[in-house]
Amino acid sequence: MGQEILPFELGYLPEYFVRKAEVELNETPERKVQGLRQIKELAKRDKHTKNIVFDDDFLTQYLRVRKYDVARAFSTLKAYVILRKKNPNLFTNFRFESIVKTVTDRCVTILPYRCQDGCTILFIELDNWDPENFPVEEVRRAFVIYLLQSLREPMSQVNGIKAIIDVKSNPVKHLKHCTPTNLYLIYHGIQECCPMRYKSVHVVNDSLVFKAAWIIIKTFLSEKIKKRIHFHSSPKELLDHFPKAVLPKHYGGDLENYQTLDWLKRVMTPEKLATIGGFQLQET
Repeated sequence: MGQEILPFELGYLPEYFVRKAEVELNETPERKVQGLRQIKELAKRDKHTKNIVFDDDFLTQYLRVRKYDVARAFSTLKAYVILRKKNPNLFTNFRFESIVKTVTDRCVTILPYRCQDGCTILFIELDNWDPENFPVEEVRRAFVIYLLQSLREPMSQVNGIKAIIDVKSNPVKHLKHCTPTNLYLIYHGIQECCPMRYKSVHVVNDSLVFKAAWIIIKTFLSEKIKKRIHFHSSPKELLDHFPKAVLPKHYGGDLENYQTLDWLKRVMTPEKLATIGGFQLQET
């Protein structure tokens, strides 16, 4: 760590982060083997998961996010399975030509570099989202892609994610979509089902839409999560929390081109989409 800025796509854990996983997540080779065996045993005994074959890499994400507390890891995994069974449309019909709009329209993207602590950075500019051209259903699918596919990176599993959300918004376009159902589905899917460590959320450019949404969202959040949400009066304040090298230029950083199009193409190949979510149903 220190001065080094690492790329988002790394594919492995550098030695420093191997040690970090041991200190922060209780991960050792022995505990990993034991944890995988125990969580598979729990899955075989539960009615929601007994007919599912999980990839070891996918199960490791849940063990890491719950710091190798196997019971809690399985509870989160089961919540994900139930969510997927209740909402199969979120995990099917992924179309690159649709989801790529999140990048080309500058709505949502993963930034190409990590913070010095190894965190992935999710960048959202709400005002660039046009629900007429990119319906809410496609937004949900896009978040499935961004979260589950970014978690294939071991660095994301160990270090977690930080989000920058520019909530400047046109209330005419967006306010009608701030329903309790939509907001709860986003919260439940992201916080209670996805095996991601959420380190901080940075909100800039407050708006009427966000004020309305926040009234509902904060009722779902734990005090721990609320303390990790930071409100900024100006995008320039992000420089107090992020290295200049990882931020887009119009937010005071150095990045001119921050679109991770190549990554999105790679994770949306048929081969990658076939294994999204890390499990297969067994024949019964």
